Amino acid sequence: MLSRGRVAVAGLSAVTGLFIVAAAASPAAACRGGGECYDRVSYPDVYRTVERPVVVERGYREVYETRPSVVVRQERVMLQPGRVGYAMTPPVTRTVFQEVVVRRAGWRWETTYGPYGERRCKVPVPAEVKVVPREILVHPGRRVRMVEPPVYGIRNRAVAVRPAQRYVVDYPPVIGYERTRVLARRGGTAWVRANTRW
Repeated sequence: MLSRGRVAVAGLSAVTGLFIVAAAASPAAACRGGGECYDRVSYPDVYRTVERPVVVERGYREVYETRPSVVVRQERVMLQPGRVGYAMTPPVTRTVFQEVVVRRAGWRWETTYGPYGERRCKVPVPAEVKVVPREILVHPGRRVRMVEPPVYGIRNRAVAVRPAQRYVVDYPPVIGYERTRVLARRGGTAWVRANTRW
C-alpha cells in the first residue's frame, strides 16, 4: 500500500511540475513576467462614398437648312432669231381676146330647082372666125429677198437674292452625378503590441 501511495504522489508531482513549466512558457506568462507581447487584430474593409459623372442624355447634332430667297423678274428675251429668206413672186399676166379663123372663106355650089329646071350656082362662103381668150405675160416672176426680224417676248425669271444657308447646332451631352460606395482600403490582420496583461 505504501509503495502504491508513493507512486501516486510521485506522478502527481511530475504532472504539477510539467504544468508549471508550460505556464511559464505561454505568452500570457511571458507578459506577466515583463515580456513584450503582441495581439493579432483584424481590420474591416474601409468604404467611402464618391460621386462620379454619368451620361444622362447623349449629345447630338442637328442640321438646319434654309431655303434661298428668290424674286421673280421680267426680262425681254429673243423667242426666235431673225432670218433672211427668198421667195418667188408670181408672174403678172393679162387676158386678151383674139379672133381665130376656124375655117377660111371659100366657095360652094348650091343647087336650086325652078320653072326652067335645075340650076347650079357658085356661092361664096365667108370665113368662120372664133374669138378665144389668151393669157399674155406682162411681168415675169422674180426672186425676192425677204428679211424676217427677230421675235421677242417677256419671260419671268427667278433670281436668287440670298442663297440657301446651312446651320449646324451641336447639343452637348447632359452629365449627372451619382453617389456610389467604393472600397477605399481592404481589411486584413495585423500584429499590435498588447497594452494589457492577461
